[in-house]
Formats: sequence, C-alpha cells, structure tokens
Amino acid sequence: MPIGLHIFYAVLAFVLGSVIGSFLNVVILRTPLHQSIVTEPSHCFSCGHRLAWYDMFPIFSWIFLRGKCRYCGSKISPRYMIIEATTAVLYCLSYLIFGLKLELAFSAVLMAVLIVLSAIDIDRFEIPYWCSITVAVLGVAAIFVFKETPWYERLIAMGIILVVFVLLVLVGGMGGGDLQLMLGASLLLGYKVFIALFIGVFFGAIYGTLKKFHDREAEKEVSEKIKGLVEEWYQNQVDLGCGYVTEGNEDTIVGSISEGDPDIEWEFLEEKVWKGLPEKAALSKTLRENVTDEREGGFKIIIKGDKIERVKYSRRMVFGPFLGLGIAASWLVGTQILGWYLSLMH
Repeated sequence: MPIGLHIFYAVLAFVLGSVIGSFLNVVILRTPLHQSIVTEPSHCFSCGHRLAWYDMFPIFSWIFLRGKCRYCGSKISPRYMIIEATTAVLYCLSYLIFGLKLELAFSAVLMAVLIVLSAIDIDRFEIPYWCSITVAVLGVAAIFVFKETPWYERLIAMGIILVVFVLLVLVGGMGGGDLQLMLGASLLLGYKVFIALFIGVFFGAIYGTLKKFHDREAEKEVSEKIKGLVEEWYQNQVDLGCGYVTEGNEDTIVGSISEGDPDIEWEFLEEKVWKGLPEKAALSKTLRENVTDEREGGFKIIIKGDKIERVKYSRRMVFGPFLGLGIAASWLVGTQILGWYLSLMH
C-alpha cells in the first residue's frame, strides 16, 4: 500500500474514533439512567439547551469553548474530550497494528466497550452486564474466526481465570463484574488474558496504594464517626439488657455504603453469642441519617462483650478501568509482549 494511502487510512481511523468517542459519552451518561441514546437530542445538562452541530465537534469543541457551555457558561468536564481523544488514538493504533483486516473490526467494538465499561465503573462502581456480554460474544466469534488460537486454549484460560477470580471475589479483592469481564476476555484472548490480568493487577495495585495513602485520614474520620453512632446505639442495647454480645465473646457486624446509602449485612451475625437480638432497624436508620458524605465503601464493627472494640472503614476502588487497560494492551500487542517474555527465557 502506498505510504500516502496508509497515512490517509490512519487519519481516517483517528477521525472515526473521535466521532465514536463522542457517541460513547452519550452511552456512558444515559444508559445507567435508562435514557434513550437515539431519540433524545444532545443538550447541556445544566441549562437543558439543545446543542447545535457546531457545538459537537469531537475534541475540538471542548477546546474552542474552553470547557464551558456556549449558552449558560457552565463548566463541561474535560472527560468528554479525553474519551473522544482516547477512542481516536485507540482506533488509529488498531489500524496501524492490524491494517485492513478482520481484527480491525473486532478491535473497533472491543475498544469502544472497554472505554464505556471503564467510565461507568468509575462513575457507579459497576460494570454493565451488556459490556461483559459483548466481550464474551467477541470471544465466541473469535473461536471460529481466528483459528490460529486453538479453542481449547481459550477454554483452559477461561477455567484458570474462573478459579483465580472466584478466590479474589470471595476475599473481597474483586467484584462479580470483574469476574464476568475477564471470563469473556479469556475466550477472546486465550493465554494472552494472563498478560491482561498482570497489567490490570499491576496498575490497579499502584493506584490502590496511592489511593489508600490519600484516603487514610478521611477513612479514619468516617470510622470514628460510625464508631460514635454505633457506641450510642449499642449502649442502649446493653442498658435494656437485650441485644448485646455476652461476656467473653465477640462478633463482627459487616456493613457497606453503596451510592451513598449505608446498609448492614445482618445475615452474618453469630446469633449464638448474642443475648437476644439487636435492634437492627434502629442502627440502620441511625447510619443512613448521619453517614451521608461517603459514596462507596465497606466497614466492620468489632464487638467484644459490652463494648465496641473497633470500627474499620475502607473506601472502595474500581478495577474495571485497569482490567480494561490490560485487555486492550493484550489485544493490540499481546503477541509481541508474549514473544518478548519468552525470549527472556532463552
């Protein structure tokens, strides 16, 4: 292919990617709210003004408008432009790596889905089922289309990932959405899924360490706040002579905060160490009314006899974006990474 035509296709892929990225912003915002991504026109979320065609040039509109709405002056998140630019770059890279081959079509769908699930996971701490299903459908199609990777390799990889992630989900290191995503990725990538897993865990661990360091004071404050509320509630149980842990025993009350709403997982109570049953509704109501500034997290309330021994609160972190990064890298250059690694073994 002439170099000029090659450059033209690369630029075309970049432009197409930026347009797709603009559409992905709509998908990211509207699908969690169950709003139409087709019939409802694009509009400013602050003033509601319908956007004109010249307000929606991917990447450049945000730059020219300096990140503000043309009509009301409200700030527009730079994430819109970042998603458009990221999609454009990934589409361009996909063309440069695969050329005009069938892998390019797979890549176009995969990159779009990975961007959407990453953004929604950041916003809502969940990976949509349809995203994981789409990756799995690509994986099933890959079994029949890309036969250079044997079907049994894909199934073996899927089985290993299932075991690893079930253990991670059980210990609380990953969520069910992460498991579903990686199972689909196993069918698509085969053994290269382990490269995706390594990249995801590596960068996720770095982010988690930095986040833990950044959040430690806030987590300590929330822990103390919850402890104060629980101590008042628990003392009332002790004073009433019912609904407390008997002397010489201990138990742990497990709770979580989801979308700003605290909840207690009462099914984990060790009822045999309690004298009577605690006033569950009273504690749940107290926490919901007073713990209102946290978005997502989990806490443990450790009780020994007639006192609250300790409360430990931890904010949640997302893994979807890091797993998505690993899947994208493995799809685009996983063969090269694997070849480089194997060369080190000789």
